[in-house]
Amino acid sequence: MKQGEYSYQPHGRHFRIYRCIRSEGRFTQSTPVNDEPFYRDRESARRRVYELNGWKYKEANR
Repeated sequence: MKQGEYSYQPHGRHFRIYRCIRSEGRFTQSTPVNDEPFYRDRESARRRVYELNGWKYKEANR
């Protein structure tokens, strides 16, 4: 993960968006993005992370 990139992680029953603030080899430090809502499902959080990072989103296969 690169510095400034966004990711999502489980937070209780929801998912929360995090931003990487430091990355050194295998060690990364991230902080929650406070102005982002909590997401109820993984796919919504994934879609938002792709949008924030400027990546092309592809629907997950089920």
